Amino acid sequence: MRCWICGSGRLSPVGQLTSGERSFERLRLKFRRPGFLKPQPTFEADFARACRDCGALIPFLGERDRRELDATADDLTDVEGAPSRADGAPGRPEHAGQGAPPQP
Repeated sequence: MRCWICGSGRLSPVGQLTSGERSFERLRLKFRRPGFLKPQPTFEADFARACRDCGALIPFLGERDRRELDATADDLTDVEGAPSRADGAPGRPEHAGQGAPPQP
């Protein structure tokens, strides 16, 4: 596994990822609501690795949220205001065409 920012192979072990003072608070990945009365698809990032060279944080979902994301992925759409690539497709322009982020 390598850092997706600098390419270093020097990553920390997997750690629990929290977003606040309380241990149950997690970072959440949210997508556009699929309909007026439907809930906003939300997935919690429970774990992360850190690059020991550039300090990038590489979060990832727990197994339950990963399975739920996989089951609903074809129906998800970008949130409003999401950055676009130069060719008009969704995604970050500086990393276009570099593949998916590494898996834990």
